[in-house]
Amino acid sequence: MDQETNITDNLYYDERSAGGIVYKKEGEKVLFLLIKTFANKRRKTVFKFPKGHLNKDEVLKQAALREVEEEGRIKSKIITKIGSNDYIIWDKLQKKKIIKKVTFFLMEYVEESNLKYFDSEVVLDRIWVNYSDALGKLAFDSEKILLKKAKVRLDWLSKK
Repeated sequence: MDQETNITDNLYYDERSAGGIVYKKEGEKVLFLLIKTFANKRRKTVFKFPKGHLNKDEVLKQAALREVEEEGRIKSKIITKIGSNDYIIWDKLQKKKIIKKVTFFLMEYVEESNLKYFDSEVVLDRIWVNYSDALGKLAFDSEKILLKKAKVRLDWLSKK
C-alpha cells in the first residue's frame, strides 16, 4: 500500500478505491451487476459492487472502469459519480487504523470482457439482478444507499 496520504475535500485518506454501480437494459427491465465474494473476517459469501484500489498514477474514473472490467468481466462507460463511502479499517501489515475512501460511479454496460482477473479477493460469481433483488442481496447498507441514489438518477435520466 502507498504510504502517501491523499488529500481530498480537506479530509485525509490513507487509501483510495473506486468502483461501479453498473446497469444494463433488457427491454423495459433495468438490471444491476453484483459480484459475490468472501467477506474477509467471517469467510462467508457476500454480494457487493465491484471496486478496488487505485494503481500508481491512476485516477478514480480509470480505477473504477478497470475494477469493473476485472471483477465483473464487462466493459462499461461512466455516466456520473454517485457518491463515496468512508471506512476505518485495521491494516494488519502496518498494525494501525487507516481511513479509506471508496468512490462509486454509475456505469452503463457496454460489452463482455475476457480480461484476466488477478487479485487476492476471489470473485465467486457475477449476477445481473433487478433493483429490488439487488437491494435484498447487497451485504452492506452503505452500498444499498448508493444503489438507491443510482436508481433515482437513472429514473431522472430516462425522463429527459
